[in-house]
This record gives sequence, structure tokens and C-alpha cells, in this order.
Amino acid sequence: MANVSVSTPTPAGGTSIGGRGLSIRVALFLAAIGIGSAIAATMLLLRGDYGAGIQALLAAVALAAFGLAAYGLIEAVLAVIDTAGERRRQDRDVSERRKGDRARQPRA
Repeated sequence: MANVSVSTPTPAGGTSIGGRGLSIRVALFLAAIGIGSAIAATMLLLRGDYGAGIQALLAAVALAAFGLAAYGLIEAVLAVIDTAGERRRQDRDVSERRKGDRARQPRA
């Protein structure tokens, strides 16, 4: 069996914020669309007198919209956690800088 290793350079600060996942606004927008669609499809399903095929289609749409809402809410929570962690990392970087005589001298 071949031993294959892939080396990719990692930025000094880790991965960028844009590459980590959805932003809070986008995640909440997806959740709102999912919630609205789920409510609308459920209301149409309960109030209308449709055939079996249309009822099955509306039920599938409601289920998919519920899944989209759950995904959006989970991504929003993860974005908040990621933002808090990034803020804590930046605060730690600023507080660990040395000042005055203790500052690191540039390499010649």
C-alpha cells in the first residue's frame, strides 16, 4: 500500500473566517425562509382539499422546509460560537504583545 501524504500550507492565523461556514445573517435568512415555507405548506395541507398526490407533495415540501430551518438555526449557532472564539483569539493576541524593553526585536 502506498504511503501518500498531502501537505498544504496553513495560514499563520488558522483558517479564514469566510472559509469556516455561513455567516450569521445568511444562516438566519435560510432559517426564516425554511420556517415560512414550512408554515405555508402545512397551512395549505391542512386547509385545502387536494388529491393524494398534491398532499404528498405538500408534505414533502413542508418536511424539506423544516430541514432547511433546522440547518439554518444550527449554522447560526455555530457562527455565533465561531465569532466568539475569533474575538477571544484576537483579544489574547493583543494582550500577549510585549511592550517597551520586553518587545521582540526585529531580526536583522
